[in-house]
Amino acid sequence: MTALATGLDAGVLAPVRAFDAFLGDPAHDDAVVSTRRSVRLDEASAFPEDEIAAVTAFGLQRWYIPAAHGGMLDDALVPLLMIRQLARRDFTVAAAHGKTFLGAICAWVADDGIATRMARLVETGRPVSWGLTERGRGSDLSRSATTARIGAGSVRVDGGKWPINNAVRCRAMTVLARSDDRPGPRSLSLVLVDKDEADPATIGYEPKVSSHGLRGANLAGIRFEGSVVGADAVVGPEGHGLEIVLKSLQLTRPFTTGLSMGAVDRALQTALDAASVPDGARGRLLDEPVARRALGIAVADALLVECLMLVGVRSAHAFPGEMALVSALVKFLGPDTADLLFRDLTRLLGARALVVGTEDGGALHPSVFGAFQKAARDSRVVGIFDGNSVVNLNMIVNELPNQLRPAAAPSLDEVLAPLRADAPHEAIDTTGLRLVTRHGSRLLRSLPVLVDAVHDGRTSCPAVDAARLIGDEYTALRREAEDMPRQSQPDPLAFHLAERFALVFGGACALAVHLARRRAIPGPLGESDVWLAAVLQRVANRLGADPVQAPVADALLDAAVRVHETGGVVTLLGSWTERS
Repeated sequence: MTALATGLDAGVLAPVRAFDAFLGDPAHDDAVVSTRRSVRLDEASAFPEDEIAAVTAFGLQRWYIPAAHGGMLDDALVPLLMIRQLARRDFTVAAAHGKTFLGAICAWVADDGIATRMARLVETGRPVSWGLTERGRGSDLSRSATTARIGAGSVRVDGGKWPINNAVRCRAMTVLARSDDRPGPRSLSLVLVDKDEADPATIGYEPKVSSHGLRGANLAGIRFEGSVVGADAVVGPEGHGLEIVLKSLQLTRPFTTGLSMGAVDRALQTALDAASVPDGARGRLLDEPVARRALGIAVADALLVECLMLVGVRSAHAFPGEMALVSALVKFLGPDTADLLFRDLTRLLGARALVVGTEDGGALHPSVFGAFQKAARDSRVVGIFDGNSVVNLNMIVNELPNQLRPAAAPSLDEVLAPLRADAPHEAIDTTGLRLVTRHGSRLLRSLPVLVDAVHDGRTSCPAVDAARLIGDEYTALRREAEDMPRQSQPDPLAFHLAERFALVFGGACALAVHLARRRAIPGPLGESDVWLAAVLQRVANRLGADPVQAPVADALLDAAVRVHETGGVVTLLGSWTERS
């Protein structure tokens, strides 16, 4: 089984299975994306031209286009899992190809005449990029200095964007530019600069950026020197550029969890491979109690990121008005947890985790440790783009008053329904996106109900005990947040509070996913609530409670090893996608 365990042959997730089969086994050199070639390209900082061409020929870009505009994007979980499959093999390929989804997203959110034009561009397979950041301006998009002079029949763009993925390779770029000299949020607009329309002599480039991760990616700068496009290239209403970008980020942030999960899949595969092979006199890591506990905790971290991925994408469908907060929570905690996983597994694997290139695999595939090291470097970029961790923590701080505002408690079914495998999922209603929420996240508000539901009459067990600790932490956090002074510039204590809220949200995600999949056919990770106990204990530990118990970590690791030995990927989705 090379797909996401079982159950992906039927229903809306069938394309994920087909894409996985198309990509082939990465251990084989003749696969579309092979491990050995991936590592060699990375070492040479070379762009994966052949891999990108093959994925484009498959038609992955069709899943970036909403069905309403002639594409295949209906259930957003599908392209998210396809990106995960690609990132598991080569993060650089996934980031380079998936950039088109980011480049096009503003057109879908604006949902005006530009959307049809964007759909035609994306369908060609030529990259569309997103020009937001500028040299020396960090993450503060309101300080954008690139200008767009919008006239009766044309738009002139002057300035530069840096560093931009696919800056040189892209056919077109959605550019955030200043269209009004007056200060304020309505001074920025979005312009689709199609290089086939603008005079090539007015577009220049800065050298490729040499980066620690994503070495082969086309990260560079682009300069517009009087680039002229038609007036119909304005994306959305004039002056609404910043608002459209901020709403678009509410969708792209959960989408990046697919990249994180792909890297995490690679890390777990390497660690489980290495742990099962004797290492000289030391023997197998799978036989060492300390190593087993570390591996079990790593599996728990991976499943937490997967729960965040599911809740993030399903919330976009079901509760778009809450995505201002949910997307920030997911975007902070997902990459942060993936970073912890790589840190812990690097310590476990020792010097082997630092091996570069395609050699020294020992009894394993010769490229396996080079691929781990590449994934470790590449995955760190997720916490930086689409708003870095500080930006997302700041958004959480700003949303806390809304989370505390009195509101009717949501029913358990209301919260769980979007997470069930058999739930219908209509296209995301981008008109429902809001810059601020009314009452924060209903999933977070429902945490006490989720804790009671998982309790289910049991007086004590590892999952229930950990759930209670997280529920108590949420109650305490609410009290602290109520007493927190309102500040225009949040202090470090406010950021610490936001980080703890994110961890509590992670616990709520795990509880909701567990409860929603109770009707699913049990799989290797769903035979009991052992995975839930491990994830909740890990969250509680990060909140200051005791570490994950050795028996809990051992039980989860044993389940993960069973999946791994059959060639499967450690995931909850196998049984989650099957109904009894």
